[in-house]
Amino acid sequence: MKVTKTADVDAALRTLDVDERRKVISWFDHLGNWENDEHLREMARATIYKDTYFLNTSDDMRIFFTLSEANREIVIMDLAKPSRLKIAGAASE
Repeated sequence: MKVTKTADVDAALRTLDVDERRKVISWFDHLGNWENDEHLREMARATIYKDTYFLNTSDDMRIFFTLSEANREIVIMDLAKPSRLKIAGAASE
């Protein structure tokens, strides 16, 4: 499958250190093999939005993407680090 990223994802990647960026890009490569990777498809969770999913990686990264099987395309929409979200939420309490 073709995997593309939005400008927001490119910006988010620039905030990561080299090792984190390498791991995330590796996950993007895995997404490109969506059709052949049953484990990856099982890891992905649907959101409330049509054809939109998120992937909780083992590297503390959540990858949000849209899937168009008809066009054989995945568009990476956003990245988030769940551990950072918890810290941000705790700070506002």
